Amino acid sequence: MKIKDSQYISLLLWMAGLLTLAVARAPGGLDVDACNYAVVAKEVLRSNHWLKMFDPVYQGVFYYHFPLTIWVTALFFKFFGVSAFIASLFSMLCNLVLVAVLFYFGKLIKNQWAGFFAALCLLLTNHVVRLAMQCRMDIPVSLFITLAILSFLLAEKRSRLYYLLFGLFTFLAIFTKDVTGLAPLGIIFIYLVLTRKWKEFFHPLFISGVLIAFFPLIFWIWLDENTLFKGWWYWNFLHLLSSSAFTIPWHYYIVTLLKKYFYFLPFVIYGGILGFKEMRKNKNFDSLLLIIWAIFLPFVFSFGRQKLHYFVLSMYPATSLLAGIAFDKLFNDALKQRIVVGLKYILIIVTIVFLFFPLNLQSKRFEEAVKIFPVLDQSLKELPEYEFIVYKYDTAAVLFYSQELKQVKPFNELTMLEKELILSSLKPRFIFITDSDFKQLNPQVAKNFRVFLKYKNRLVLTDIKDPLFIATLPK
Repeated sequence: MKIKDSQYISLLLWMAGLLTLAVARAPGGLDVDACNYAVVAKEVLRSNHWLKMFDPVYQGVFYYHFPLTIWVTALFFKFFGVSAFIASLFSMLCNLVLVAVLFYFGKLIKNQWAGFFAALCLLLTNHVVRLAMQCRMDIPVSLFITLAILSFLLAEKRSRLYYLLFGLFTFLAIFTKDVTGLAPLGIIFIYLVLTRKWKEFFHPLFISGVLIAFFPLIFWIWLDENTLFKGWWYWNFLHLLSSSAFTIPWHYYIVTLLKKYFYFLPFVIYGGILGFKEMRKNKNFDSLLLIIWAIFLPFVFSFGRQKLHYFVLSMYPATSLLAGIAFDKLFNDALKQRIVVGLKYILIIVTIVFLFFPLNLQSKRFEEAVKIFPVLDQSLKELPEYEFIVYKYDTAAVLFYSQELKQVKPFNELTMLEKELILSSLKPRFIFITDSDFKQLNPQVAKNFRVFLKYKNRLVLTDIKDPLFIATLPK
């Protein structure tokens, strides 16, 4: 029985949706970086400053990454409101599209089964689904890199006009996540050199594609008057490459892949071996492109002093395609059919559980902020001015989960906090602090504050004496 493409895609998108959309709807869940990016997007929407974006967390220009994800998230906030789910929506949608793109990529270079297993492997890869539920750049840049390399392959196989799409998607990759987004240019350069396709470097459409990749970026840097670019150049090049604050060894990615990707790594290697055989037998170099792609990112990032697993997340579409080629070879048609049918029944069961037996999926990350700030916001609306002090808690989480707070004063040392509280203030003050830390405050300082809100061990203190000014958390 021949399975139609639409059936493959439906199953894969169904699975991707269950793994991401169903879980991401729960309150909370954003990690530290995701909260920071979401706060910047909130500020863009509030201030309507789409250039020279202000970061309320660090009280300065946002320069960590190019702004595509921030801009898209701000637009989503404008039309759908601010929430953790909407903050993650761009990553989740990119993950769904990436799954479909990977299927068609596998079908282009091999067959439907290679594409199906490639997409399945991606969804089961460590970090992929977790980062798809965050307001981060990792999944979007993986999608644009995959589309860029797919466009290059289509330019080779069908029409050189696809070089223009190669340039467009490379630009979007760079504009999403900086250094990582440059990967298609490096991968294609190595591929053309190894396959000795020198003429492609001088093809007018290829040159046009490269110009498309860079010209909008240069125009944006000029438009922003270099404000963001200068900080970006330092933090995304010089800092990663040579900062003395990091001493992570060169072999970090080798060890990490062995630990976190061991369950697919043998199949990736086997897929690479099959690719080399195909190169020797039929002069088909598609697998060489995948192998370069899989190696390029961990190799390049190994030269930096700072290394994190998700820095090389964009290699996983390539490794998934190699694994998909391996599974297509290893499984006979009957087993492949049973896998599809089995997956369909598993998804039906899981969907029924989600629909008829609701599970408590609420994340424990920043649980105190998720619970406290919707209630606290109602009281803050009544005050024309106030100061908000945060002690030993993530500032980005506070600013994101509160709809009223625009800036806070963060402290991590008790003595510095006490010095701040000793100073007189004409504005009402609130302190976000744990019960145990409150008890360690100097009694002469602590006596001026009362508990305004409490959730578990986390308190909101205030120096407002009005007994009518109270708030209670719902049970």
